[in-house]
Amino acid sequence: MAIIKFINNNATLKTSLNYVMKEEKTEKKLISGKDCIAENSLNEMIATKKQFKKYQKGRDKIHFIQSFSPNDNLTYELAHEIGLKMAEHFKGFQVVVATHIDKKHLHNHLIINSVNFENGKKFQQSKADLAKIKKLSNDLCIKYGLTITDEKAKVDDIKINELKSRQKNESWKYQLEKDIITCMEKSNNKFEFFSAMNSLGYKVTWTKERNNITYTTPEGKKCRDRKLHQEIFLKENMEKYFKEKSIKNFKTIKENKKYYANSLTQILIHLLKQKEDEYFEALYKSNIEYGTNAKKEYARKMSYSSEELEM
Repeated sequence: MAIIKFINNNATLKTSLNYVMKEEKTEKKLISGKDCIAENSLNEMIATKKQFKKYQKGRDKIHFIQSFSPNDNLTYELAHEIGLKMAEHFKGFQVVVATHIDKKHLHNHLIINSVNFENGKKFQQSKADLAKIKKLSNDLCIKYGLTITDEKAKVDDIKINELKSRQKNESWKYQLEKDIITCMEKSNNKFEFFSAMNSLGYKVTWTKERNNITYTTPEGKKCRDRKLHQEIFLKENMEKYFKEKSIKNFKTIKENKKYYANSLTQILIHLLKQKEDEYFEALYKSNIEYGTNAKKEYARKMSYSSEELEM
């Protein structure tokens, strides 16, 4: 599953390119340019704008993110390849594709020059264009054997102020997302999740009557699941996550019980056999009235011959 999110902000082309190519977020091999060299993309894109006398006029770039589901078994290289396939859709536009690997979910950033290097026309982005891009992403997911999502996303787009806060590591929503993921990983069910979130100072409102989960931060700020920009945080997906985790844990416990039960049985059998052997040995050595029969039985149990016992 891949979700397309368009970033609507006033960040400059230079700022956006610097951000998506940060060393701590990606690797050099996961940064590529379409119709430009990634390392020199800023200069090449500016040259295109100047050529058609559209430098510093209006929007200078288009920026969107293609996020993949953590459930898809996707390598860094394959995610990047899909991003490059997406870039081919923008004919006549220079594009930089950077695959970020610093989060649990892989995602591609695509920075598109707003001016077409073939005809000088500015990039147009209608609702129909957005739908085509999302459909293209779904088509690529199908081609590469990934799951797909509905064309209409169930979560809100990232707004300009939120993106700027994330870039500065000042976003309380981003911190909330990280804390939710941490608590999800160490919880076996939603009740343990509530407890883990409470220990961090959060209040979680998750009821059957409500369609959404609402989080209240330690500072008193409230946020619904659909405002967190990732579908993994939606109520139905969270319920599915903990249900699958509970089933997996139950199977593990059941298998462990079976293993330990079998082990205990083997131990008891061994102890009983040991006690039985000790009994027959004691019976033989006691030389009581039934000594002859005891000798024979002891010989049979210990795989001795009667003759050996006579020695």
